[in-house]
Amino acid sequence: MGASQVLPYVLRMASRGLEVTLHSFEHAAPGPLLSQRLAAAGVDWHPHEFRGGGSRGAVARIVRAVPWLRDKPLVHARSDLAAASALLARPDAWVWDLRSFWVDQRIALGTLRRGSPAERTLRRIERSAAQRATGIVALTDAAIDELGHRHGPESARRARVISTCVDLDRFVPSPPPPGETIGLLLSGSFNALYDMPAMLGLSRAVGARRPTSIRLLRPENGRWDGEVRARGGSIGAASFDEMPAEVQASHAGLSVCRRDEPGAVLAAMPTKIGEFLASGRPVVVNQGLGDMDRLATEYRCAVILDDDSEAGLDLAADALLALVDDPDTAGRCRRAAEDHFSLDVGVDRLIELYATIGAS
Repeated sequence: MGASQVLPYVLRMASRGLEVTLHSFEHAAPGPLLSQRLAAAGVDWHPHEFRGGGSRGAVARIVRAVPWLRDKPLVHARSDLAAASALLARPDAWVWDLRSFWVDQRIALGTLRRGSPAERTLRRIERSAAQRATGIVALTDAAIDELGHRHGPESARRARVISTCVDLDRFVPSPPPPGETIGLLLSGSFNALYDMPAMLGLSRAVGARRPTSIRLLRPENGRWDGEVRARGGSIGAASFDEMPAEVQASHAGLSVCRRDEPGAVLAAMPTKIGEFLASGRPVVVNQGLGDMDRLATEYRCAVILDDDSEAGLDLAADALLALVDDPDTAGRCRRAAEDHFSLDVGVDRLIELYATIGAS
């Protein structure tokens, strides 16, 4: 269960009087403190053993979940495998939470072969979810546009944007760190969808202009640790509770994804982006990442990296330093977060959606 997204959502919904039953598949047995916290909030949590991976494990989890969803008045199916369970269970009403175009991401990550039987099956699940879900939630307007292109205007009409949400009471603006060194932060998980060479190249370009440090904070040892260290960066880990202070200790965040698989990122909005903006810190992202092209222009809160050549990295470094030096940047970043990434607003929109489809 995601500590940065699922947990805040369900706790906030329970506090507003909703009866919430949560089913999740867990790789490890959850600790008693989390179980007690959810129980105290009134959330009926059922953590289930994840068991096997791969296609067989995925099919098994889909089938295992079906009895939990049957005859329920409203089901919120988070991503495609949960949607497959809902398609089989046929609850009274259900929401497909389109976190990304999951099949495109699996292909980009190299865990799914294009043209394979597994891809064809997952494409059918996506199409059926788009056509049969009572309501659809997407993280970006770009995702809804693509949903309509792939599956027809009716699917797009039933979809609404509820983007990655951040608790604005936890992530708050603060003055930039003192000193001349520009601190760049890489936070969270970085899988093969991210363009780490481009982010390290940008760090090098910024470092050619100002003293610069780059720090990678991730939940566990990762594939990029050695390369970050080789470039003079530092590696660490931070708990969920420690992340606001870690973000405040930086000048800017980096979240650059690969651009060779545009379908894999146009529906995505990494949580780290909202956390940086809520803290008053600008971000560097790739062109085509969700709605960030538009938000960067509207709020002047981000740098769009569309060219990772030496000249392109130099331009991005200059643009980032201009944002860091602008005393109004923090306020613009915060406004972007309040307008688009607020947890309270996201929960309001979810409850409104539940009421709408529950009454239809």
